[in-house]
Amino acid sequence: MTDNGSERLVVVRVVDETNPMLTGRTPVRYTSPPQPREHALALVELLLGHPPTADSGQWRSPIAGGGRTITLQDGGVNRARP
Repeated sequence: MTDNGSERLVVVRVVDETNPMLTGRTPVRYTSPPQPREHALALVELLLGHPPTADSGQWRSPIAGGGRTITLQDGGVNRARP
């Protein structure tokens, strides 16, 4: 929460980098819509396949043919509800 009662939102950014010789594709990128941190961490858990071990804001995970990088970034402020 911010000083005025608004909630800070975050976005989840995901980059899957694979060996193009194995997969035939270039890196795949995804950016989630801004969401509450609790929801973003649930998405991180789903993408990692296990709960994040630290709240570092960035995680790496192996995937077939390469690796996945997941990053949390500031997504702005959600207006406070009346």
